[in-house]
Amino acid sequence: MVYKLLIGNNFILNNPKNVTFKNSPIFSLNEDNEGPYINTELFDITGSKIIEIIKNNVIFCNKELKTKFMKRDHILIVDKNGEIILESRVVNKETIIVSGRFGIDEEVITITQNYISFANGKRIMHSKVKSNNASISITENGIKSNN
Repeated sequence: MVYKLLIGNNFILNNPKNVTFKNSPIFSLNEDNEGPYINTELFDITGSKIIEIIKNNVIFCNKELKTKFMKRDHILIVDKNGEIILESRVVNKETIIVSGRFGIDEEVITITQNYISFANGKRIMHSKVKSNNASISITENGIKSNN
């Protein structure tokens, strides 16, 4: 089966496996009989784990965060202000949408359904990238396939 990832109004086609920012993984993807899924661990600025997800199942969620949806096809975790920390939605067996706030090296990128925003205010959207079963990298100059 072939699946695609939608992040910030960017289409990543042909089974992307890992999504990185600044050479660090922010989440990985794969698929099984139920469709595509993500695996990820998110940490706060002190390095403490705040979320762990394996195969779209919430394994750990910091008690200060609120889990609004916790199903295989829709995960939504927000902070105390209602801001999305992580959302994963399996639209169908061929499409997964991921958004949230991902911190790497004290820099946070925000992925919404409309764009990817960087700490310096730059945004990227409307890319179409073929991953060909490889990893992709998010950069301020766009999304690049690592194959």
